[in-house]
Amino acid sequence: MNKRFLHSIKIFFGLLIILMSFSFCNQKKGGNKISDKLESGVPYLVGTTDYNTSFSYYNTTPESPDGSKIAYTKFLSSPKNDRSEKVPAEIWVCNADLTGHEKVTDLNDMAVHNGARVQWLDNYSFAYEDDSIRAINLEGLHLIKAVKGKLGHETFQGKILYSADDTETHLSTIYEYDIQNKQISKLGDVMDFKEITSLYPSDNLREVSDFNILHLQYNGDGKKIAFRLDIGPKNEKYKQLVVMNADGTDIRYFGPKPMHFSWFDNESIMAHDNQIDDNMPNDKRARRWDLERNVIETLSGTGNHLGASPNREFYASESWYGKNPVIFSIYKRGQTEAFWQDTISQDHHTMWKLAYHANPSFSRDSKRVYYNKCVAPGKVYGYMVILPVE
Repeated sequence: MNKRFLHSIKIFFGLLIILMSFSFCNQKKGGNKISDKLESGVPYLVGTTDYNTSFSYYNTTPESPDGSKIAYTKFLSSPKNDRSEKVPAEIWVCNADLTGHEKVTDLNDMAVHNGARVQWLDNYSFAYEDDSIRAINLEGLHLIKAVKGKLGHETFQGKILYSADDTETHLSTIYEYDIQNKQISKLGDVMDFKEITSLYPSDNLREVSDFNILHLQYNGDGKKIAFRLDIGPKNEKYKQLVVMNADGTDIRYFGPKPMHFSWFDNESIMAHDNQIDDNMPNDKRARRWDLERNVIETLSGTGNHLGASPNREFYASESWYGKNPVIFSIYKRGQTEAFWQDTISQDHHTMWKLAYHANPSFSRDSKRVYYNKCVAPGKVYGYMVILPVE
């Protein structure tokens, strides 16, 4: 009787060990596996409701390269009057199944617009910006000495782009920071783009030395860079899109920038068509252009901040500036009618005056969308939705 009992116990524990091992293997293999508890088409809160939260720039995914982690900014208070007010904040990270929330670092007081601009360097570290540009690992260890400047939109092979006024020339300058090797390279400054004054002559142009560079972005293979060059008053037509090789050669002047541009691939740009001289209506639909400003295709319907899935089959954006309520829409490529929508704000002040913008982006596997949502006046949280498609 005792032998039979002991034998049964051994079989029970043997089966238990096998089941536990199988479960562990599945967890290891499925670092970005969507939990069975998360349903498609349902918006899920990524952080908590104790403080406001948000993600990074538009079209800059909050996911680590392997898709296992999500980073977001938590604001410990909220601005009251306008986007220039700075508030205390923190960066938090959670698992892709929305569990395991942990604080990585405190931030110096910062504006809420674009959060801390978090962008992953690898699966264990990321760059970000508060009052300076910094890089940190998940254990909270800072990897570089902080630098002043405006962080670009996405990393490439552990490198970041940023713009800053050179300490000697005082000119707006493009820099690349190789984080691992702690090496900073100067890629060019505004004087390299003085030719634009002959292409767009105007009495309102600034002195070339007063031009300003921002929103730097690598293309997919890191061989080209796109950025916004401000050459005149605060007016959209004076915000130019410039493209060049990473070594500073082959400078191309696209003209007044389309709204919230990104690279579609290595040789074309995508954005919302608000002012482009391309023989198409400036109807704010998302389009794709080659580097000579020729339309290649219409990607999706009207919008503002544009997010595109890595496989380029899906697009997400929200209502144009000043609209109320603000509708967030997801489109299939080439379709101008959304297949999924969410009302993300009924409060003009919070969304537009305080600049808690939607800033959509997609997961690494193109199966989910991240965006910011105003649930009540002054209350904004980061949300995630699994695409409701086959």
